[in-house]
Amino acid sequence: MDRDQLKGILENLMFVSDGPIEVDRIASFVEGDADKAEIAEALNELKDEYKERSLEIAEVAEGWRIQTRPEYAPWITMFYKMERGQKLSRASLETLAITAYRQPITRTEIDEIRGVDCGGVLRGLIDKNLVKTMGRRKVPGKPMMYGTTKRFLEYFGLAKLADLPTMDEFQEELDAMLSQEEPQEALEVAEADTTEEVNGEPMEIEEPQEVTTESSEEMEDTEVNDDKSS
Repeated sequence: MDRDQLKGILENLMFVSDGPIEVDRIASFVEGDADKAEIAEALNELKDEYKERSLEIAEVAEGWRIQTRPEYAPWITMFYKMERGQKLSRASLETLAITAYRQPITRTEIDEIRGVDCGGVLRGLIDKNLVKTMGRRKVPGKPMMYGTTKRFLEYFGLAKLADLPTMDEFQEELDAMLSQEEPQEALEVAEADTTEEVNGEPMEIEEPQEVTTESSEEMEDTEVNDDKSS
């Protein structure tokens, strides 16, 4: 099988597949005609060729797929009359991050790291198919362990868990963002002009006197005396 024919087969398989398709699965379809290394090379060639197109080929969730580009999302949304998906809450993101980096992990361990009960948040992530159960830990009580799913990789555009950014990479990105910020310019506050011209001659404007507690009490006494005199 020549390379062009193989790439044509790969394009069609990715087009009809419901989700990312693994190289092993593709190899089972073309068994004897191409090995895994040839399939991987053909997929990477297709990925480069699609850089000039409105669609793209991406390695996601341990497989490959043809997908739309983010810049066309508004038109696709209008076409299907879809509402924007709800974003994950901060609690969900924190719980998901802990699960992703520490899996397999128990609910008690997640609670200890976050400092709050994560039961409801964890159930919500399971319902969204972002987190799954991974059996029970062999300790007293046999607590359930949790980890991320392939849907998690697909949701965040990751090929595999090893593609998760490290703490060093987070720090480098943060430092780069901070270095791009320009220092705030110092603002010079001019002193207020306390003079005013009256008939062409400058006059000093008296600042309002602060009314103290004693003076306010004297004013109240004066008002009371005035009332009695009337």
